[in-house]
Amino acid sequence: MYLKTLSIVLILFTSSHAYSLESDADAEIIIQSDRAEFDRKAGTAVYKGNVIFEQGTLLINAVQITLFSDAEQRLKKAIALGEPARFQQQLEGDKGLTQGQGQRITYLTQDKKVSFFKDAVLKQKGSSFSGNLIIYDIMNENIKAKGKPENQAVPNENQPNGRIKMIIQPAKRSAETNNN
Repeated sequence: MYLKTLSIVLILFTSSHAYSLESDADAEIIIQSDRAEFDRKAGTAVYKGNVIFEQGTLLINAVQITLFSDAEQRLKKAIALGEPARFQQQLEGDKGLTQGQGQRITYLTQDKKVSFFKDAVLKQKGSSFSGNLIIYDIMNENIKAKGKPENQAVPNENQPNGRIKMIIQPAKRSAETNNN
């Protein structure tokens, strides 16, 4: 029964999601930081100190961001570290802004997956998930969340007992439904 209820809640949360703006993938990447190190052969770049990563509507703020590129110098992966690191991206249409945070954020650009680690939170339109790990699959509109194992759980505001926490806003009724 618990898994059935959880599945229904996850469907309600993700059904309000839409794809991120398609134009973001084609937009230039703008990075600001205090310091940077590049290794062209390895295809890595490390930015440190108040890092701001922008690509279209995508914004990541972190203490450090490491970028990994392929042989054609296309961005494959970004790993952001922070206290917490923060992520936000505008969705298509009027679906609003998706915001997330965690001590570490891994963004797989080609797979369009974002993972939030440790004290992770993902929010959109008043609904939210919090847990130890949240994996957000943007293209397939899937969210997976995990709490901490009981022996490692340290209660805090977002995870009072180390378990995941979901807050799902009720669907808005249309004016037609209210008039009947």
